[in-house]
Amino acid sequence: MINLLIEIQKNMGIIKKNRKDIKEDSNVSLLKEMKKEFEAEKLNYKNIDNKFKKIEEDMKELEEKISKLKGDIKIDENKLYGDMKYDLKFMETLEKSIKLKENDIKKLEEDSLNLMYEEENTSKERSKSRKKLMYLKEKFYNCKESSSENRVRAKENIVKAEGNIKEFEQRIPKELLDEFNELCSVKGTGAAVISKGVCSGCKMKVSAVTVDDIKKNKHIVYCDNCGRIVHYNHSIE
Repeated sequence: MINLLIEIQKNMGIIKKNRKDIKEDSNVSLLKEMKKEFEAEKLNYKNIDNKFKKIEEDMKELEEKISKLKGDIKIDENKLYGDMKYDLKFMETLEKSIKLKENDIKKLEEDSLNLMYEEENTSKERSKSRKKLMYLKEKFYNCKESSSENRVRAKENIVKAEGNIKEFEQRIPKELLDEFNELCSVKGTGAAVISKGVCSGCKMKVSAVTVDDIKKNKHIVYCDNCGRIVHYNHSIE
């Protein structure tokens, strides 16, 4: 009977441990941190992406300006070389206008080149951020799946342990079971075994009287130190 009580205690311990594991699942706090990190990187990616799009818009705007200036230069050149009826002063004005436009184009092309370099670097940043997002997302779902599996496993362990306890209780006399449950409610465990004169419950040496009572196969024997049940003779009822 003591062995059955010990088995009940073991299963009670399994239930307690698995309930604690469910309640204190470290993956829950880890998932929160991972989600926080993901959201931060998501915002970072959005900012980089917006920057990249702005660069593209600026480059397009520069290209349009350059294209317009080139068109204006072509018109001026046609006026300058296509018809010689203009006076010298007007021709000088056209030449200055063409020169200014060419200088503007040169500056805009330099700006466009700088934007190309910036676009390339920003594209690399965006790609790096995207890869990090994919990594964090995969890591999050793997952790979430692992957490779910652990919770399912813990719940299965609890159900199995509860079934074991129910089975063992049916094989134990009511008097002993009631006494055991009362002790468990006070001490956490209600039964122990004596090995080499030492109680497994309190780890203390029992008295010679207790050892003698066990040898005499008395009905119920308690540890004289902690009060746990250490012997039961079911033939005496």
